[in-house]
Amino acid sequence: MALFQRRTTAHVLAAASLALSGMAWAQGSPPAVSPMSSAVTSPDTPPAGQSGDRDHNNRNNTPAQRGASAPAAGAASGTHAIPTTTDSKPAHADAAFMDDAAHAGHFEVEGAKLALKRGQSDAVKSFAQRMLDDHMAAAQQLQQLATAKNHKLPDEPSLMQKGKLKLLATHEGAKFDKSYIDSLGPKAHRETIELFEKGSTKAHDPDVKAWADKTLPTLREHLTLAEQLDQSANGKDRKNATHDAPLHNDKKKK
Repeated sequence: MALFQRRTTAHVLAAASLALSGMAWAQGSPPAVSPMSSAVTSPDTPPAGQSGDRDHNNRNNTPAQRGASAPAAGAASGTHAIPTTTDSKPAHADAAFMDDAAHAGHFEVEGAKLALKRGQSDAVKSFAQRMLDDHMAAAQQLQQLATAKNHKLPDEPSLMQKGKLKLLATHEGAKFDKSYIDSLGPKAHRETIELFEKGSTKAHDPDVKAWADKTLPTLREHLTLAEQLDQSANGKDRKNATHDAPLHNDKKKK
């Protein structure tokens, strides 16, 4: 009997509690419910008391600390403009310019290698090393440009240039130095500059035009070095000047 009375009392208290809760909901103030200690939280839910700390830390962290998946602004940009890729073939004039530029570059590189191997004077070898470094760098840029424009470049000098290199390879020492300046000195560089000036003004593709224009200052510097080398090796009098390398500041014959 006592057990029945205790159960009845418990039921009455529970009903009263529910009634009070219903009144609170009706008045717009839902009762506070304490979380159960055995509740299962999501793996992404931080422990109690740590959510605010994590948000504060995220605000103070740098973008790299907040997540490597968010790239920093400007990370994809480079110092050189990337040529626009196209599936169509370049204009005939642009293709011819790129081919001629590639031939000239190969001619300079192969000639410089011979000079480093067969040359005698330090001045010639120093000039040759500069030509080798600069023209190999230019060749890489030209290859990137040609690939973007769907054009295959020649991978060696022209037939005439190969003939000059073959003849150059028969010389050694002082004779080689003179022949090297004769073949790859001021005259050759004036011709290359003329080629690039035409490309920088008459090329159809803006990327081809921009590359030619960007390369010209280096080529003009090469011409100055070639003229200085010719003067130091052959003197200032016309008698000793190389056949294919006019004296410094000489004007072209009309």
